[in-house]
Amino acid sequence: MTFPRLDELKRLLAWTPAGGVLSVCVAIDPADRGGGWRVALEDAMRGVVAATEDAPHDTRLAMRHVAQTVLDRFEENRPPEGRGHIGFVEVARKNGREIWHSSRMPPRRTEAVYGHRPYLRPMIEIADESARIGVVAVSGDRVRLWEWEEGVLSDVDDVEMTIVGDWRERKAQRSSDTARVHGAKAAGRDQYDQRLEANRERFLTHVAERVADRAGKRGWRDLLAFGENEHMRRFTDALGPLEARHVYRKNLGTEQPSAIAERVEELLPELNRERELKLVEMVKESAYSGKERASLGPQETLEALSQGRVEHLLFDADRDYSGHGIEEGLAYEGPPLGQDGLPVAELMIERALATGARVTPLEGEAATALDEHDGVVALLRY
Repeated sequence: MTFPRLDELKRLLAWTPAGGVLSVCVAIDPADRGGGWRVALEDAMRGVVAATEDAPHDTRLAMRHVAQTVLDRFEENRPPEGRGHIGFVEVARKNGREIWHSSRMPPRRTEAVYGHRPYLRPMIEIADESARIGVVAVSGDRVRLWEWEEGVLSDVDDVEMTIVGDWRERKAQRSSDTARVHGAKAAGRDQYDQRLEANRERFLTHVAERVADRAGKRGWRDLLAFGENEHMRRFTDALGPLEARHVYRKNLGTEQPSAIAERVEELLPELNRERELKLVEMVKESAYSGKERASLGPQETLEALSQGRVEHLLFDADRDYSGHGIEEGLAYEGPPLGQDGLPVAELMIERALATGARVTPLEGEAATALDEHDGVVALLRY
């Protein structure tokens, strides 16, 4: 399943039915045989129903109906396919609209949020963690290329080096001079080895150029490379501005795609955290350089988002921005910000999507690095 693209997310933002929207995020662990995922979902449904107990009578009835509809969708003791499910359900007593998406990548948690429009933060988080990347296995005579996106590894290319021309080792004429014969054989081997190495270099250069072209056309965020140092050096030198992350110093080209996919999923959290740290360092360096190409903190960043100046928004994925004090004058039309209103992170995501800015929720050390700025920074276009 492919998560919605930018235009689809914008349409979700524009969907504001009269009774509001219940946004549901379900995380499923295939190894969980005790039904923990279902218990978490039931808890989430009880929570949103309880939260509307003081609402008008029709709203309470509609929410109870919708909560039961969600539970009926996920059969007890029978986990659905996929590790993540995100749904947006119109809160109405009957014939309410439903939009569901499933993913092989799990969301951070099972949760349910009731609001005037779809709650997109979990979807943004999954999309960021599972963005499209290239995966390449390099050896001296073979290069295998895959594309990984949202938990799925797809074959792209498999190229083998062929020996071109007269690559046979020349045989010297018989001679009674043994030393001379041995010298001729050694020279023949040297010549063969030199031609083989030259051909290998041309091969790796050619394939690297193909990979770089593919990366540009497909919009890969990263390129993970597996291979021995000697061959990898030649390959990466020919990639141009595309930077490969050389993560294993051995050839994995003979492994099954399923094994490669497992290794990619094992590596992704660490690689994503490294990428996020670099982004934070880039923003801070820009902020303190005097070029005014960065914003620090929720207030400054929201103002830049309102002006369409943000190129890349970064925020702490673990932080709850509800109730965060934001000054007036943000030219925002909608429910109030803060507790009982639209969360600040949702407003930032809304404006980022509307203006074409990239969004990266941060975790771990990168998120901690934003504590001094209340968990929000951005790289600006101007």
